[in-house]
Amino acid sequence: MNKDLDNLLTSGLLQVPDDFTERVMREINRLPQPAPRQTWRDRLQSLAMIGAVTVGIIELFSFIFGIWTATVAY
Repeated sequence: MNKDLDNLLTSGLLQVPDDFTERVMREINRLPQPAPRQTWRDRLQSLAMIGAVTVGIIELFSFIFGIWTATVAY
């Protein structure tokens, strides 16, 4: 990944403790769990977006139909 870091680790200048992995995992396990996502909010936002798009498409088609009826009647 990083050649400089790999060279530093293999040179002996930097020593990693034997229990490094266990200590890191112990600290990770102590961290608070993230709050669960609120899927109902995501679903409500998706539903609102779909509704807005539907209304927009209906308005677009009614505009096109209005222009078509105006040009046919002329």
